[in-house]
Amino acid sequence: MSTMPDYRRLFVSATVALLGLLALLLLQLPSLAETRVCSQGCDYTAIQSALDAASPDDKIVVESGIYRESLLIGKNVFLHGLDTGQGKPVLAPESGRVILGAQDAVLRGFEIGWPGGSNESSSAAGNCTIEVVLPAGIYLNEFAGKKSVCPEDAASWNSSDGINYQFKSRVLRSRLGNYWADYNETDENNDGIGDQPVILNERNIDFYPLMYPVDNYRIPDEKETKVELIRARVNEPFTISLSANPTTGYEWKADYDYVLLKQESAQFERAFAETMRVGVSGTSVFVFLPIKPGKSTIYFVYKRSWENIVADTRAFHVEIVA
Repeated sequence: MSTMPDYRRLFVSATVALLGLLALLLLQLPSLAETRVCSQGCDYTAIQSALDAASPDDKIVVESGIYRESLLIGKNVFLHGLDTGQGKPVLAPESGRVILGAQDAVLRGFEIGWPGGSNESSSAAGNCTIEVVLPAGIYLNEFAGKKSVCPEDAASWNSSDGINYQFKSRVLRSRLGNYWADYNETDENNDGIGDQPVILNERNIDFYPLMYPVDNYRIPDEKETKVELIRARVNEPFTISLSANPTTGYEWKADYDYVLLKQESAQFERAFAETMRVGVSGTSVFVFLPIKPGKSTIYFVYKRSWENIVADTRAFHVEIVA
C-alpha cells in the first residue's frame, strides 16, 4: 500500500533557511504604520482607499463587516481582518476579484465569499474571489472552497512561524493555515489541524488546514476584546485584583513587559465574611511597580499548573507617564 508523502516535513525543510534570513531582516525593520477600515469612525470606510494611501510594510486592520469591493493589493502590506464583535470581515466582491498583486503581501483573518455573494455555481463558471498574481502570505482565512481561489503564482498558505492557540480546552502551538469549507479529511490527534494538506496546485499547498472555522480556535489578535485601561505613574505602585479560588488548583499567572513593569507581590485574600472557612473563594491581588514611561498590556491566565487548559483570561492595558 502506498503512503502519502510527509508534506509537513517537506514544507519545514524547504523553508527553514529562508525563515532564518527573514528573521534577521525583520529585526532591522521599523515598526509598521497601522490604519483601520470600518463602516464609520475609522481612518477609512473602503479597503481600496486604505490600500492606495498605504506605504509598503504598513498594516491595515479591517473591522467586521461585508466588503463588496473588488480589490487590487499592489503593495506588500499586511491586510488583517479583525473580528470586532460581529464576526470576521467578509470579502465578497459584487463584481471583479480580490487580486493579490504584490510580493510578500499578507492576507489574514477574512471570510472569503463567492463573487456577488453567490454560491459555487459562480466558480463552476470560471469565477473566483481571490486571484494570486505574485507570491503572498495567506493564512487564518475562511474559504468557501478551493474553487474560490485562482492561484496564478506560488503563495504561502500557512503562517511562517508557530502560533499559540487554544482548541477544545487544549493550549497548543503550530503553524496554522486556512479553513476550507470543502475539506473532508481527518484529524487523528485532535489538534484542530487536518492530517492531509489542501492542494490547490503543485505550487500552492495549505499544509496546515483548519478543521473548523477560525472562531473555534482562540488565537491572539484574531478577536478584539475590551481591555481595562490603567493610567499609572513611574514609581507609583498600582494593584490588579481578580476573583480566584486556589483550593481548586487554579491560579492566576501574569505575563507583562519586564522593561516597563515590575511585579512586586501577588497574594490571595479571602473574602472578609469567609475568613474562618477553608476552601472558599476570594481575590488574587497583584501589585505592579511602573519602571519607565510607555504603553503595555498585562495578560493574565487562570489555569492549573499541571494542566494545559486555560479556564479564563484577562487583559489590562497600562499607560505609564513620568
